[in-house]
Amino acid sequence: MDLPAIIEKSLPVLNEKGYQGTDMDRLIDQLQIRPSDLYRDVRDFDDLIVRIFYRLCNESDAAAAEIDQNGSSLEKLYTSTLASYRIQEKYRFFFLDLGTIINRHEAVKDRYFELISLRKTQLIHLFHKMSQENVFEKENFTGSFENLANQMTMLSDYWPIHNLVIFGQDSFHHQYYSKLVFSMVLPFLTDEGLRQYKKILGYER
Repeated sequence: MDLPAIIEKSLPVLNEKGYQGTDMDRLIDQLQIRPSDLYRDVRDFDDLIVRIFYRLCNESDAAAAEIDQNGSSLEKLYTSTLASYRIQEKYRFFFLDLGTIINRHEAVKDRYFELISLRKTQLIHLFHKMSQENVFEKENFTGSFENLANQMTMLSDYWPIHNLVIFGQDSFHHQYYSKLVFSMVLPFLTDEGLRQYKKILGYER
C-alpha cells in the first residue's frame, strides 16, 4: 500500500475518531495492514499527520488557483469558497482540532501560516479586481478589503466546529456555510455586483 492509499484509508478513521482519538496502533488495526507496510512510507503518527496536511494544502492551492482563471471574479470567489469547504470537509479532523495540531506540529504551523497568508493576499487582490470591474465599491477607507479578507478567512477555518455543535458530526453543510461566508460581500457590492450575486446563487435567472 503506497502513501496516497494510506492517506485515503486513514482519513475516515481520523475524521470519525478525531486527531486525539487516533494513533498508529488504531490505524493499523482499522486499515488491516502490516506495520511494516505503514512504516515503509511514514516514520510515525506525527509524520503521517504532517504529510496529510501537506496534501490538504496542495488541494487547497489548486482550488485557490482557479481564482486567477478568466471569468466573473465574483463567481470565482463563490466557487473557490465552495471548493475550499469541500476540501475542509474531506480533512475535517484538522479543523475540528486545529489549535492542538498546530501547537504540536511545527511543520504544520509553518505551512498553515503560509496558506492563510496566501489566501488573504489572493482575496484582497480579487476585491481590488472586482472594484475595477464595477462589481465592488471602491474602498471607503484604507484596509476595508483587508478586514473583509481576514473575516472571511477566520470564519472559513472554524466553520467545521460550528457545524459539529449545531448540526452534529454526521452531516457537514458546506454549501450552507459557503453561502454564509459569500454573503459577507453584500455591503461592498455595486448594483451590478448585486445582480451577479443573485444570479450566482440562483435568485435571478
